Amino acid sequence: MTEDTYRKLAEQMQRQMAPLAALQESAIEQRQLRRLVEDMTRQHDLLCAAFDPIEELRQTRALATLAKQDGAINQAYREIDTAHSYFTMPEFTQVTELLAGLQNGPVAELTAYSLAEKDAIALAAMGMQTPWLDTVDQLRSVSAFADLQGIGLALQTMPSFSDQFTDLLRDDLGDWRDQIAWPEKIFNNAIARTMFYEERGFDPALTAFPAAAFEQGLDIAGLRRAPPDLIDHYNYEEARERDKEDAREAGEEEAFARNNVAHDRLQRFESQLRLFIDEQMTEAFGPQWIKRRVPGSMRESWVKKREVARANGEREHPLIAYADFSDYAPIITQRNNWSDVFKPIFGRQTSVQESLQRLYPIRICTMHARMITQDDEIYLHVETRRILIAIGAG
Repeated sequence: MTEDTYRKLAEQMQRQMAPLAALQESAIEQRQLRRLVEDMTRQHDLLCAAFDPIEELRQTRALATLAKQDGAINQAYREIDTAHSYFTMPEFTQVTELLAGLQNGPVAELTAYSLAEKDAIALAAMGMQTPWLDTVDQLRSVSAFADLQGIGLALQTMPSFSDQFTDLLRDDLGDWRDQIAWPEKIFNNAIARTMFYEERGFDPALTAFPAAAFEQGLDIAGLRRAPPDLIDHYNYEEARERDKEDAREAGEEEAFARNNVAHDRLQRFESQLRLFIDEQMTEAFGPQWIKRRVPGSMRESWVKKREVARANGEREHPLIAYADFSDYAPIITQRNNWSDVFKPIFGRQTSVQESLQRLYPIRICTMHARMITQDDEIYLHVETRRILIAIGAG
């Protein structure tokens, strides 16, 4: 990698880690940083959010440059290394004893559901090949692991938009039913985004695992499956290639690999959702459904985007291919569209709106090469899989 690439990586990390770097300004704030690290039961999400991008920079030898420029990042790395030493690989008997301990106490509905398959959860734990159990708070750690597996089990055994599964998800992912006024800072700051998730009711224990363990847990639960096919007919293939080129020029291919994977998955998911909406509405109302069943201002926006694409020499796509991510929920939940087409598929308007709102922050962050955290990933994998199952593409 070139010196210019290292410099760009350093600048990108400085922007992302600004909340930590600011703690250098006073001894009091330094003590606050240490207290955050020591409070492992509340701050694993922050540590996991920071660990992977720093590790990627270390592997490209860019961390040495960053350490000279910003002591706070170097300090954060040492603290994260220490935090990861708290995790261990438990024996089978230890897992079963911990699960039995959970069953004997009060637990949330999702945990109770997953514990009904205690043997399956224990076997899943034995499938882990990297330390995952937090020795500081073992019950909380095994409960979070059980919930992760429970979500996967529920998706295999329940209709993905049933009332029961929707309620179970709110135990861990929070309540996102109401229309949300999105704070701008959550799209630029991973820590602010994590705090926003927790305010909605997200349980940070669900992602409080080292990166390798978290990914293995997703795989064993069946949540991180191969992404769906890209339906190019309903997507911006030219724009997708430009995004890749922009990432290469910015030197972000290695430093933000998680972002690139999430971006590709969302692009594929979105193309499938566009195909589904187009097919369902065309079957019900004919090929001119957009003129009859889409708000006029929304349709005008799509037409303008298509005209710009034409002027840039791009090949033409169906008009819905120019929709914004935020357009899907209004189309699906519009009263006449809902009653005539989408109610049998999603059950409740609030459920599909909630599902798409959970995906919105990561959609914005992937489009602008922002840091993607494990909290973002759990929303990404659960909600894309849930919707894909509902629309027959999962």
